Amino acid sequence: MGDKEFDSELRKLTTGTKLSTLLRERPLVVLKQETTVELALQTLAGRKILSAPVVGPPEGVDPSTFTTNTAGQDVVCFVDIRDILVSFLKELDDDIVHKAKMLKRMQVLEEKGTDFATRPLRSLPVIGGDGTFFQNRAAAMTLHELIHDAFLYSQETKAIFGGSATHRVVHRVALFDKESKITHIISQSDIASFLYEHRQLLGGLGHKTAKELGWANLPVITVRPDTAAIEALTLMADKGIAGVGVVSEEGALIGNFSFSDLRAMCAEHFSSMALPVAEFLALEHGTEYWGAAAGVKQTSEEPVSPVSPAARFAANGELRQRLPSVGHKVGQALVLATPNDTFAQILEKLVTRHLHRLYVVDEMTRPVGIVTLTDILRKVMQQSR
Repeated sequence: MGDKEFDSELRKLTTGTKLSTLLRERPLVVLKQETTVELALQTLAGRKILSAPVVGPPEGVDPSTFTTNTAGQDVVCFVDIRDILVSFLKELDDDIVHKAKMLKRMQVLEEKGTDFATRPLRSLPVIGGDGTFFQNRAAAMTLHELIHDAFLYSQETKAIFGGSATHRVVHRVALFDKESKITHIISQSDIASFLYEHRQLLGGLGHKTAKELGWANLPVITVRPDTAAIEALTLMADKGIAGVGVVSEEGALIGNFSFSDLRAMCAEHFSSMALPVAEFLALEHGTEYWGAAAGVKQTSEEPVSPVSPAARFAANGELRQRLPSVGHKVGQALVLATPNDTFAQILEKLVTRHLHRLYVVDEMTRPVGIVTLTDILRKVMQQSR
């Protein structure tokens, strides 16, 4: 069977599948526009999610008596961890972000964070850029239309609450009924899972390698382990990306720092963003940064105890005898791709490991490319025209 026949099967899948096929009944988290930043962060952390839709009261309804079950509510926008943290970054002077000592950074982040946490979501200067909304009748749209019109080329660019919203790819879509109540949320991950379930219909695309697809020769934005987490966040905000690779002096990948790593972030944790990114990740994953603990590279300004369990472990040679996974130095177990991995193999890793991005590395574990769920959707659109 040739590529054209495979493409035909893929097109039949995308144009013959209705959005309603992908909808699943599951608990929804909906926030009010008057919800404070602190409560929003606690809610997202408690449900282990990155975003939620925001709604406002119908015209004439007292905001103090309004609930998310009120009929006729105003569907406003999505808010996600990125929106909250990028808005917080706007509170900080450049000198604090890039030049201040770690302890000074911690002090300022804690002070600013305490005030920032009390503000309502409607006050955020950056909000609503990573999601869009459709009425329930949109459930009749095809998968092809959903990917193209909703996720990749969304027309929703309005500013929310007087803030800013950039025109970009979105990662989630919410459906609402005639009373404006949110009924379903569908994400890029849901689409990727559906494609994986029907991977036998990927045809020629499924067999193409990362190298053939152009995913193994891309610039990858990275930081060093001693870069402050707040600086890494600023870089991500400036570049409009959701994550950066953490690399060693030799350029080998040792970790990934992304907004997904911040899903448990609450305002009381803002001061921890002053830590070097490697130590922040290790703390997030309940371990100790291997580089500092083993005496390889100390990133923070505080001395590391030479009698710590990790230091003793390194000193007696056990560390050199094991075969650690990539990411172990910062408490992560990174899943990676090679230039020879196929589209189907990459899709499988993304779906089964619940990932949003996958680094492509060379034989020295140096990142040579990156694949996101958006890249997956774009290739499906290109192959099923």
